[in-house]
Amino acid sequence: MNKNKIIFPLLLLFLFAAYYAVLKAIPADYNDIHDHASFARDMCTGKIPYTGNFLVYLLVNVFSFFTANVTFTEISLCFLLAFAGTYRYQLSLAKINEISGVESSKSWLNILLAISILFVFVIPIPGYFLGDYYMYIGSYSPTVWHNSTILFLFPFALILFDLSNKQLQAFETKRNWLILILIVLNLVIKPSYFLVFICAYPLMLLIQYGLQKQFWLGILPLVAGMFILIIQYVVIYKISGPAANDSSSVVFLPFYKNPELNEDMINIPIAMIFSLFFPILYSLLNIKKLYKNNLFIYTLLSFIFSVLIFFCISETGRRASHGNYYWQIVITTWFCFFVSLLALLKDLKLEGKTLKNKFLLSVFGIHVLMGIVYFVRILVTGSYY
Repeated sequence: MNKNKIIFPLLLLFLFAAYYAVLKAIPADYNDIHDHASFARDMCTGKIPYTGNFLVYLLVNVFSFFTANVTFTEISLCFLLAFAGTYRYQLSLAKINEISGVESSKSWLNILLAISILFVFVIPIPGYFLGDYYMYIGSYSPTVWHNSTILFLFPFALILFDLSNKQLQAFETKRNWLILILIVLNLVIKPSYFLVFICAYPLMLLIQYGLQKQFWLGILPLVAGMFILIIQYVVIYKISGPAANDSSSVVFLPFYKNPELNEDMINIPIAMIFSLFFPILYSLLNIKKLYKNNLFIYTLLSFIFSVLIFFCISETGRRASHGNYYWQIVITTWFCFFVSLLALLKDLKLEGKTLKNKFLLSVFGIHVLMGIVYFVRILVTGSYY
């Protein structure tokens, strides 16, 4: 067995854990690591019940040996997030290797690309260059470092997306069970991606298979997932909420503008273009071969549904300013980048380093550079915004 396959992921695991530990220590303006570790301790001691999306908090308590100790729970959460980041790296590397046909142990370029996709970030216009000096607020970011549950969800959302795409290529009844397991995992971590999945996947099944047997079999895991989602809604909003004197609810409220988001409606198209500059450019320059590509259609639909959910569904009460219906955008925007990068790598393999491909790779590099700047900026300023 090649040592690099073990040593490098372990090194990455500890580097991620160290970074999250540093984030935990700096006086940031907003840091979910503190809050989520605190929630886990409160659940451990019985101050609050385990909510519908309980898995992260339960695992924090398991790996801190149910001590409810501040240091132990925060270290536990840091390592859980490091595991999720390393696992997403491994999944990304496997896909990149599949495209290149080269084993990771023989290609540092593949390793570099798999790491770079973890840092890919928006080109912060209008948020930064129009005077607000925000890199994150007002954008449709594929990368965040401050929300524990979305970070832990990422690799499991990626596996669900990949399995469902394989189901669209060649339907297998046995794969439905794996999809069901991934749906449950997604829901008990954070239901954000499932809200998109339940919209985009049935539509893709219908496009691919019509009303044939594969369509009806394909939606069975979604029915089970919807049942779990309803239970989560009842637990969070009808049981746990009233117990905590929280009258929050979910409402259909199109284009509700949360003042804390600092986003003018006129800036939305500009922000979207520069947030997804690389995927948009790749799509425009390769539109002739993409308009019948099911994976691109699936990815695009997922992103569209994620944005529609954000703009049409809101929370009321104490949760109104929490922005909980934004997080699915982070997942689907990252999918847009990852799918576009894999397609570009395939083009480079088949077409070589054409001017178009070198230009697109350069644009991707700018997104990664912005991500590194954002990564360092958090440490320097203590601000995620």
